[in-house]
Amino acid sequence: KDGHPVRAGDKSIRFEVRPGDCGHNDGWSDCKKDRERHELSGKRISSGEWWHAWSIFLPEDFINVSPAKVALGQFHQEKGHVVWMFQNQSDYTRGGYWFDNQVPGYTKSLDRLLTNENMIGKWNDILVNVKWSKKDNGFFKVWVNNKLIHEYMGPTKTKSKVYFKFGIYRSYLKRWIYSPRNKNKEKGVPTQVVYFDEVRTGKTKDKVVGKLPPLN
Repeated sequence: KDGHPVRAGDKSIRFEVRPGDCGHNDGWSDCKKDRERHELSGKRISSGEWWHAWSIFLPEDFINVSPAKVALGQFHQEKGHVVWMFQNQSDYTRGGYWFDNQVPGYTKSLDRLLTNENMIGKWNDILVNVKWSKKDNGFFKVWVNNKLIHEYMGPTKTKSKVYFKFGIYRSYLKRWIYSPRNKNKEKGVPTQVVYFDEVRTGKTKDKVVGKLPPLN
């Protein structure tokens, strides 16, 4: 009723990042690392098969800030590097939703899950089935709107514990500031707003999918 989009129920989670929204903790500073973010973190998981689900919505006025990097969901390791990242763009201009395999500590593969046209002003449902393992018996599968888009077999982590983070996390901000795409010569990266809803983690698919109404 207040005009904010929801996937189901009465509420969604709204993230907004403005220029200068950088934070720090012991041993790390976004402000010193050319980064800005607002994120929430999930439970720590050590091993085994798990299901993760979330719905994501980009407003009509969402600005693609390539060549800066924007993560809208990531699986991170405790005391280690990120292993799987969901990015708004990776090809500088087209936007969309990209799936980045960083298990070895660098981008091993990069696959587009959604085009920009299929994200702006629309809800999209993401479902992940993963077996967390340092060995070759691991797997990582991604469904978008009930369609299997990506399937990987092999190690899915390198450290002991993994956790899901979601929100807006943008890095390499100077790439935008000094880019020809910054036509107004702004000194900061434009404000971005993203909505998440129906964010769940569980041991079975039924625990995370719920009963969502059909997408329009």
